[in-house]
Amino acid sequence: REMRHRVVLFALVVSAVADDVSRPHDHQGKLDKFKLGPPASLSASERAVVESGKTLSKTVPVDGGARALATFDVQAPPAVVWDCINDLGAYPRMVPGVADTKIYGTSSRGGVKQTYVTWTLKLMGYSVRYHLDFKYSPSLSSAAFSLDYRRLSDIDDTVGYWHVEPLNGGAASRVTYSAALLLKGWLPKPVVDFLLSTTLGRATSWVGKEAKVRLPVYMAKHARKASASQAECHGWGPFRKCKLPPPPPPPPESRILYSFITLLVVIVTMGLLLSTFTGR
Repeated sequence: REMRHRVVLFALVVSAVADDVSRPHDHQGKLDKFKLGPPASLSASERAVVESGKTLSKTVPVDGGARALATFDVQAPPAVVWDCINDLGAYPRMVPGVADTKIYGTSSRGGVKQTYVTWTLKLMGYSVRYHLDFKYSPSLSSAAFSLDYRRLSDIDDTVGYWHVEPLNGGAASRVTYSAALLLKGWLPKPVVDFLLSTTLGRATSWVGKEAKVRLPVYMAKHARKASASQAECHGWGPFRKCKLPPPPPPPPESRILYSFITLLVVIVTMGLLLSTFTGR
């Protein structure tokens, strides 16, 4: 027991050092970062697994960590799935093993939204903290993350990737997740196994559950918008007619010109009428 307390104390001290935001990370990246965009195409056999309702997953151990890939379908539109993935502040509630997340910076450039967030995982008295740079591109329907190397983290390195594509006319989604993780040597094996399962193995199972919870709210909101739109329309198919919104009022300068032209047309018209009657 005394030995365990010493190990836990050592872990807490190391974690406290790693939480020193004034210190940069030990390096500027060992793993290749993912690029935003679509994933590689699935083979016929891989696609058959996903279409059967199962998760296609692969985990490959590497020296000091592991790589993982998962592809699965979610019975919710991409907007709902992205609402779950991008809700970084709610990960402690949604994802098992995540004790805390704190956003410490946001920015947007070239249509890509960037979020800096600190993750804290806890197990057996250990607190593992690391800092992520999370990028999301709505136009590419993908996200990629890596360590924020400006801050020292408890893990050696990590990179990851999300992609969501619509299925069934947008009623469902196909989700691709890929990540790699390298750990530091001072962590004991039970904690290492836990980290690998939390950041890789169990990193996707929560998405479908959370999307199912959020779907009714999304559908209700979508139905209200559709109802409001249909209220201005009548008929069906090629006979459907919708009431157009009134045109915006002309600017003041245009109003004066419009009034002058209208008056001129009236005068010319009256002159023509008078000349016609006079001629008779």
